[in-house]
Amino acid sequence: MKIPVVLIGQDNLSLVSLRQQIEKEGNFLVSDKIRSFEDAFESIRTKTGPGIAIFDLSREPAKALALAQDIKSKLPHIRLVVTSGSKDPEVILEAMRSGAEEFLSQPFHWPTVLQALERIRAKINLQSAKNPQRGDIITVFSNKGGVGTTTVATNLAVALASNHQKSVCIVDLVLQFGSVTSFLNLDAYYTIIDLIKNLKRIDHMLLEGSLVQHSSGVRVLSEPFHAEDANTIKPNDVEQILTALEQSFDYVIVDAPKEFDDMVSVALDKSHEILFVSEMDIPSLKSSRRALEFFDRLGGYDSKIRLILNRYIKSKIMTVDAVEKALGIKVFWTLPNDYPTVIAAVNQGVSILESDPKSEIAKRYLELADRLTQGPLLQAATTNQEEEKKSGLLGQWLPSLGRRKEA
Repeated sequence: MKIPVVLIGQDNLSLVSLRQQIEKEGNFLVSDKIRSFEDAFESIRTKTGPGIAIFDLSREPAKALALAQDIKSKLPHIRLVVTSGSKDPEVILEAMRSGAEEFLSQPFHWPTVLQALERIRAKINLQSAKNPQRGDIITVFSNKGGVGTTTVATNLAVALASNHQKSVCIVDLVLQFGSVTSFLNLDAYYTIIDLIKNLKRIDHMLLEGSLVQHSSGVRVLSEPFHAEDANTIKPNDVEQILTALEQSFDYVIVDAPKEFDDMVSVALDKSHEILFVSEMDIPSLKSSRRALEFFDRLGGYDSKIRLILNRYIKSKIMTVDAVEKALGIKVFWTLPNDYPTVIAAVNQGVSILESDPKSEIAKRYLELADRLTQGPLLQAATTNQEEEKKSGLLGQWLPSLGRRKEA
């Protein structure tokens, strides 16, 4: 794999010469343009995977170091190298403090430069070898409150951990008033805020100390202790945390709020599956229809969405087939309506598998976990609204959606 290299600074003969030398090396792919301090961040932000940014401190060292620190804190997958004609120890020290891993003196001595780049390439390859596979991120989402997303998230997580011996972490992304810890009767000593304060040094040990553990083995990243602290969390913080978690767990379950904001957008974009939860009543289905239309307009989500019908009751009036025709998407899973069992588990602060393992709803969660662990899932099937006509109650209340985009 060729490692991308971006040169940052004022266009000068030294950087042009450096770019020409790097172009000759088969292990690196250098950008064809030297980026200014003003446009460097946006250019690097669009790149995926590890890369190297080389900063020239020759003319505006303060601006260069400030940008280097910003990139290091917000784009941790980018490795920093700084270069300068000055050999002042204070300049080198400031460069290292900014997060740089190598310092290159000017004029360049190419063998020394190549050795530095190869050292960084070796670190990148070693890190990739340590994390050859990433876990699956599953976001449980609904645009309507009260349909049971937290119940689904917590019980699915326990089913994955208990029956499949998978490492599982739940992220409570309901940042102001989350309830995952309450559903599992856990007391969190650290929250997502603590991880954000230590984004530069997130590793397995830090995660071990920051996540509270349930008796099933499920780990939980709690929402902030104080609701007002939610306003300090940025989408990039969530993205970095999810990236770190998917490298450490087989499954990362995100309990998402119903508002489609920047935080939720990050989780949905990074998710391998989106469990979209609805119920079989007219208000829920009308709300679901609007959400699915919105996903269609955004594009790129059809292959991820799995429709979950919670509190399902078999009925001749409102059937699964009618729901599928009304929403234009196949039902992926149904969870039976068993209020006494569910509320008993919630009030005890335990999972359904613990409170009533022989119940039908516990069995359905185990089967859902089985389904999700069978490997890559087929794209969510859609129905053809032009060929299949809705009927009965749903036909009266849900006007035709037209043809949904093929996944």
